[in-house]
Amino acid sequence: MEMRLMPSEEPLRILHVLANGPPDVNGYAVRTHSLLTSQLNSKEVSPIGLTSPWYPERETMIGTFQQDGVHYFRTKHPTHVNNNSGLGMNWVKNRGQRKIARLNHPTKQPIVEPKSPFVIRASRYSWVRIKRVIRKVIIPVNMGLTWLEEKILFRHFQKRIIEIAVKEKSQIIHAHTPYRVGIPAMRAARKLKLPFVYEMRGMWEETAVANGRWKSWGPSYKRFRFHETRVLRKADAVICISETLRKEAISRGVNPKKISLVPNAVKLNESDHISELLPVAQSKLEKSIVVGYIGSLRDIEGVDATAEAVALLVSKGVNAKLFVLSSQAGQEELKSHCESLGIEDNTVILGPVPHDEVAPFYDLIDIFVVSRPDTRVTRLVTPLKPFEAMQRGRALVMTDLPALSEIVEHGVTGLLYDPGDIEALSKSIFSLIENENLRQKLGQNAKSWVEENRTWENVIDGALEAYHRAIQN
Repeated sequence: MEMRLMPSEEPLRILHVLANGPPDVNGYAVRTHSLLTSQLNSKEVSPIGLTSPWYPERETMIGTFQQDGVHYFRTKHPTHVNNNSGLGMNWVKNRGQRKIARLNHPTKQPIVEPKSPFVIRASRYSWVRIKRVIRKVIIPVNMGLTWLEEKILFRHFQKRIIEIAVKEKSQIIHAHTPYRVGIPAMRAARKLKLPFVYEMRGMWEETAVANGRWKSWGPSYKRFRFHETRVLRKADAVICISETLRKEAISRGVNPKKISLVPNAVKLNESDHISELLPVAQSKLEKSIVVGYIGSLRDIEGVDATAEAVALLVSKGVNAKLFVLSSQAGQEELKSHCESLGIEDNTVILGPVPHDEVAPFYDLIDIFVVSRPDTRVTRLVTPLKPFEAMQRGRALVMTDLPALSEIVEHGVTGLLYDPGDIEALSKSIFSLIENENLRQKLGQNAKSWVEENRTWENVIDGALEAYHRAIQN
């Protein structure tokens, strides 16, 4: 259902409450800015952003920021506030300072050489076992401290949300995943008697399981899921970024009638700012078929599987190169993996570059691969980067998972293969290397589909629908 304001109506003033945002260039921040700029350009919504205090280590989340006409306010972590009032805020400040110190100076685990004296090896292994026991004992203590820190930051965040909402005369509060953003925003909305919209972008608890940080249905997992579900149920309207997440929200007891879809999308006129790394990549990739990926190197992205498929092709004499553009996190591990596969001379790993300089790098790629493993989070959450690759007319090969098959129709706008099957992945890639006509056809079909169905201009109606529903509720 398309929602439009009457010509005489003023744009709706929306306060977007966020975990993080620009100038960061992670997927969360990129989606945020694309959504807000599209709303601003529509003239039907006047959006502003307010980021959370949950990232004391990110200097980008301290000062106010403006980009493309969108203003982003900040909620400073107590670490960056000069005059904290109360013991609680000072305690949280100290925890934040310790977190920053840990991130800046990570401790390195001692390497126990197999030829070390037995006494040294035995003592070190004993200490490892002792630490495991200690960790089990202190887990409940850590959870208690996390709960206390959360309560203090909730109050701090809620106060800031109210301050900005009143100052900017906001009419609706639109909070985005996770619940640590949603709960303070919902409380602020209730206090101000404003409609509250919650956007379900992902499942952070499932990501933590996939990355090995949490155990499925362990204490931290259950606590996170409980609070996330609570916010979803209590919101006046809910936005989901995919059909798979919509079904997940319904399974948690959310009324289907209050859910709107605002999927990931692309801008029609993406910036073509040229990065100084572009000619470097061009020179290293020329005269080869390029199998590429652009995005983060988290475990759930499964880029190691793409490297293994390329290694298999290279071992058969195929002239292919792997190209990856990413942030620095995970690059060294991927380079080591490629060396172990014997394809270091066929691998180009670069980055990071600002998001407004990314688009031309897609044109260097012949076949864009998303080789996500089969996990609960990858089955439910759609990534952003494939849409950008489709807009540039790239041929796609992706894992056959529900969230990804929402994006690609096999044999029409891309190719799908069974999760974890490296042989099938390499065959799919090779079929596109061999058949240039098919490669170009899939790329053109993908470009046409995304420009007809997945531009921000034609998906933001879902948000307007959610706002009107929230007002009615």
